[in-house]
Amino acid sequence: MRIHPLRLATLSLALAAALPSAAAPQPILDYRKPTAERPPTVSAQTRAILARAMMEATGKKTVVVLGHVRGAFSAAGGSDDLYLVADKGPVAAEPFPEGQAQLLVAIRDGRTAVYKLPADIGYQRIAGTVDTDRDGRGEVLLETASYNMGQSVNSVDLVALGTDGGAAIRQSLEQVAYDGCDNPVGKREKSASTVALGDDGKLVATPHSQRCR
Repeated sequence: MRIHPLRLATLSLALAAALPSAAAPQPILDYRKPTAERPPTVSAQTRAILARAMMEATGKKTVVVLGHVRGAFSAAGGSDDLYLVADKGPVAAEPFPEGQAQLLVAIRDGRTAVYKLPADIGYQRIAGTVDTDRDGRGEVLLETASYNMGQSVNSVDLVALGTDGGAAIRQSLEQVAYDGCDNPVGKREKSASTVALGDDGKLVATPHSQRCR
């Protein structure tokens, strides 16, 4: 029996409508939503552990706690308390501080694992975590923020923690949030991105235009 081409096209459209559509990746980060996150409060015991880690790794005597997150970082399974610490607080107007010491310190069952971060990048906070390679150990999303001439920019690095105490930047997402509404020269514009994990294990940032108020 031959099927008329028009009927075949109609059947094809009906079948396509009946099939479930592929779910869009869920955002890991959403910069359209304002955050009022503040540096975490830590106990005196934890601060002492972090200060000792800073001294042993860098020789610096002061420690500032910038972020905290819980997950599996030093080894697959279990749970670490991971802290972003520096010898001094970051300044958004100086995105490339000289001589700054920054570490990620994982604490699990009283044991610590210390990971050195690049000295020329002033991370502001831990923005989130994700296991991109699905090995049971999370990677960390570290955020930078800079402000200059009425323009603020946020960027994010995906950082993997090595077993040798190193930290490697696997991917950088530039300008995931931009606010140029106070730009004295040039175009006044604003955008905020959602960040999702693609099927290939790469992070994908989708910018969304916003209005200046």
